[in-house]
Amino acid sequence: MKFVKIPHQGTLVGLYRTFDKSDFVTTEVQKLSLTLAGIPGDRHSGFHKSAGVREKNLYPKGTPIANHRQWSALSVEELDVISKKMGLEDIAPSFIGANFLIEGIPFLTQLPPLTRLRIGNGKLQSTLVVYEENLPCKFPEEEMRKAGLQPNGDSFPIAALNRRGVVGWVENGGRIMPGDKVDVLIPIHWSDKINQLWPK
Repeated sequence: MKFVKIPHQGTLVGLYRTFDKSDFVTTEVQKLSLTLAGIPGDRHSGFHKSAGVREKNLYPKGTPIANHRQWSALSVEELDVISKKMGLEDIAPSFIGANFLIEGIPFLTQLPPLTRLRIGNGKLQSTLVVYEENLPCKFPEEEMRKAGLQPNGDSFPIAALNRRGVVGWVENGGRIMPGDKVDVLIPIHWSDKINQLWPK
């Protein structure tokens, strides 16, 4: 497969993970060592996962399947829109269960499947593969309210529709840190999408 690099480079500005499989809210950390199984210890790590509601038309619930959702990423710019639509000054990515916060890629959620996010700072550290858009659910707003935030605008599922970022798997592991640059390579058969998302 051939790829086209988009003209805009993002920056990794936040890293997050869970420390217990039962957690939804993530905790900010200063570095992550990614493996082919994802983020070690995070609730979504592993080569396999159990089929759930997203796969209900394909497999009975609980069927072991390949894990294409090892991580989730958010865009700073999209998260800002979500906050405003919910009537909040800002929302911590941890409430949304995110692992990566990226600045400079304002239409992150619209990246097509199999896009590569290559992370490094002068030298490649890790490559992430985009699987699909991360659809919004009710849990982030529930966690916000538990923490004392009082949204007075759109509900999270409405505010975050087509803005909740993407999920995917680790293709090449390595150690990443805030400040690392993120290059975006889109499969060439989606190249017309580049001009739609990033008009010159």
